[in-house]
Amino acid sequence: MSIDILKGTLFIDIDGTILHSDTEQPLSGAIEKINKAYNDGFRIVLTTFRGGEWKITHRFSKINTERTLKSINLKFHEIIWDSPSPRIIINDDQVLAIKHEKDKSWDYINFEDTQNE
Repeated sequence: MSIDILKGTLFIDIDGTILHSDTEQPLSGAIEKINKAYNDGFRIVLTTFRGGEWKITHRFSKINTERTLKSINLKFHEIIWDSPSPRIIINDDQVLAIKHEKDKSWDYINFEDTQNE
């Protein structure tokens, strides 16, 4: 996929947004909608505070996080590690934000609504 045909970039948090913050199970609709966005030409960038000081065996380590994401077949382009909230985007073009309620379903999220006509 070449960069010139991308529809936009989605920055998506991992904990409480893609994975349940306690069980690490995928939230309802998350994998399907993210993978569809990936297939439709969005660049998918995951963000997380994971990484950093956690030991290699900790469930939030980079290795364990990557293993979990691979096991659920999540499609993405990159992960930005060690990024605490809030995450602030400064841009000279359109910026949209969706406030996701922690550990809730993705039923209401529609990335197609974010496109300029």
